[in-house]
Amino acid sequence: MVLLDLSTFLGRMHPLVVHLPIGFLLIAGIFHLASYLPKYDNLGKATELALLLGGLSGVAACVLGWLLSNTGDYSYQLLENHKLSGIGLTALSLLLYFFMTDKGKTILDLPKTALTALFLSIIGLMSYAGHQGGNLTHGTEYLTLATLTETKREIPEKLEDVLVFEDLVQPILDKKCTQCHQSGKKKGELVLTSYDDIIKGGKNGAILSQGNIDESEIIRRVTLEKEHEEFMPTDGKTPLTKEELAILKWWITNDAVNKEVAFLGLESHKEVLDNVEVYLGFKKATHGGENNLASQESYNPNIPANADLSLLPEIEKGGFTFRVMNHEPLMLDIAIDRNRQIDKIDVKGLLPLAKNIVWLNLADAALSSSEIQDINQLENLEKVKLNGNKIEDAFLPKLASLKYLNAVNLNDTPISNKGLSSFKGHENLKHIYVWRSQVNKAEAAKFTEENPTIEVVL
Repeated sequence: MVLLDLSTFLGRMHPLVVHLPIGFLLIAGIFHLASYLPKYDNLGKATELALLLGGLSGVAACVLGWLLSNTGDYSYQLLENHKLSGIGLTALSLLLYFFMTDKGKTILDLPKTALTALFLSIIGLMSYAGHQGGNLTHGTEYLTLATLTETKREIPEKLEDVLVFEDLVQPILDKKCTQCHQSGKKKGELVLTSYDDIIKGGKNGAILSQGNIDESEIIRRVTLEKEHEEFMPTDGKTPLTKEELAILKWWITNDAVNKEVAFLGLESHKEVLDNVEVYLGFKKATHGGENNLASQESYNPNIPANADLSLLPEIEKGGFTFRVMNHEPLMLDIAIDRNRQIDKIDVKGLLPLAKNIVWLNLADAALSSSEIQDINQLENLEKVKLNGNKIEDAFLPKLASLKYLNAVNLNDTPISNKGLSSFKGHENLKHIYVWRSQVNKAEAAKFTEENPTIEVVL
């Protein structure tokens, strides 16, 4: 896992490093052309050095580019074009450098006109490689006549002019999704730059079920917690806001209506009117902005400043992993070890460090309510993941008794509307995730209306 993370991190350095060979090779070409002038005929060694630095930095860019190519679903042909032209450019630069050195001249002493032709070839090849890289990053349409002459639709100034897909849905996807899901870079073979592509879906099939948000994969992905490996948008990008999520859900519920439909032309527009007005800037939001748990968490002064760290290996033996989030006070993030050697998870083994545990991940462990009945002793718990477990309604008051709890994930559990009521009036709770539970949409809406500081995410 460490090697994988390091490889991913280094790959993301490619866009930064790739500009070094561009700069060095351009300056080498400029120096060479300038050497035709008597005033600058002494630039030969400077040209050699710039060419060498361009070639060496090109090697680094090629290696990092290869690492980056393994982290995303890029168009095969575009990737091959970019890769081969980049490798060719680097090789040609180093070869030209060699023949400009004294040792190289003893093997093949190229006339200056031939060197000039090679420099022009390098600049041409560099332009081509750069263009292919731009296609990968921004899509194949980023530098075309169609893009140059395209007339972008202005943001509507009044609700009467708002189109559902063109003014609400597509701008959300363009802002949060299409960087990774467009013609040049198709993660999951999914393109989100047009209505037809969205309906088509990706390599795993459709991403939305028209009229049914519960069966729409796109909604599941954007409502997962940020730490989840399948959460979208990925790589630390800004998640959807409350308004953006509400608009997407409403759009899908209304059979994912296409761009020709006017917002006010749908009778159901009242369900999402406030969110649309905030999204379009017609009025200000009444909440804190982005749908981001981390920005809403606050420090709990009741967490002990220190703890017996010798207990941490015992926690690992009990089938858990730990992460120290803060040292003073000691704040722990505990999760089930997916590579554990034992079958049974003993939550009681966490109790010696109960007051220091602020995050707890027990997701998909097939645990019953009776097996985690002591969870209420983790009195400083702020975030807990219980999704994929056999949690019963009768257990939820124990969770609700945790006064510092601000997020609880109950996705894929059999809890019902009755269980949801256990959290009424909770002072610090901000998010309850109940995807694929027995909680229905009407009850969730009613709960949120009665508890406006708590969002129920279906």
